[in-house]
Amino acid sequence: MVIDAGAGPELVIAGAARSGTSFLAAQLGAHPNIDPGSVKEPNFFSRAEDRGVEWYDALFSPRERGLIRMDASVSYTYPQYPQALSRLAATAPDATVVYVVRDPVPRAVSHYLYYRYYFKRETAIDFGEALQRNDLYAGASDYHRWLVDLRATFPRERVLIVPFRAVTAPGAEVAGRVCAALGLPPSPEPDSDAAAHQNQVVTFRHPALRLASRKLRRSRLYPLVRERLGASRLRRVRSLVTKDTSLPTTAEALSSCTPDQVEQLRELERRGHAAVSEALREQDLRLGLSWAEHWSAPNSLP
Repeated sequence: MVIDAGAGPELVIAGAARSGTSFLAAQLGAHPNIDPGSVKEPNFFSRAEDRGVEWYDALFSPRERGLIRMDASVSYTYPQYPQALSRLAATAPDATVVYVVRDPVPRAVSHYLYYRYYFKRETAIDFGEALQRNDLYAGASDYHRWLVDLRATFPRERVLIVPFRAVTAPGAEVAGRVCAALGLPPSPEPDSDAAAHQNQVVTFRHPALRLASRKLRRSRLYPLVRERLGASRLRRVRSLVTKDTSLPTTAEALSSCTPDQVEQLRELERRGHAAVSEALREQDLRLGLSWAEHWSAPNSLP
């Protein structure tokens, strides 16, 4: 699939889910020269291509000189959509692609908890069962695979690897670096509300509210509603219809895994940590950064 290049994004936050991508998107979306679109995650190049290019194009403001389109769809690095990055590259080969990484196993657990307790999409009663039934959680943490795919699909200088701890560190260094890569000055006023865009796992106060939210998100009216209300007001609405919930800890979630699953997760950590370490060292040397210091050896497994 190749769509009109005029509709393609210049900035993409392609993953990894549950790694601070919403926080970073909120910071960047506050920049006057960045158009975050009316939907943060259109997922067009993964699972929404059937909606058509007109739908995707209409999510953004009309094209004007100096206005950069941002697509923050983390599903572009989900194993269920192996063609998403190549579809994106076919349309936007010069896009700047940001890939945020977090310790692989806690990221996978957080992803499971989010789907299980907030979206209610996951029916597995524990993490071990979820790993057995669905390759999403481990697959989205397979940083070795996605780094290979990203660099095979986009020029090295167009891919920015960002460790989670750098995104959440005080200040806006990562957002500023992304702006510099796009040829933009830093945002004159960092988004003071950006911290509210960190997606904590909550539950809806009533199943009917979750159903209504799901129907709205899937409808063609959602972009218009989001545009009219704005992301901050939508967050406030979300706080009214949801409540905090008690969640299993990472250690408790991992206790449901079989010995074979633990070994597979340990290998996932080893491969992922090594791949990210190498990528960050090369990137730090090339760009004069020190982000490798934010990437430490994982210690979630016994």
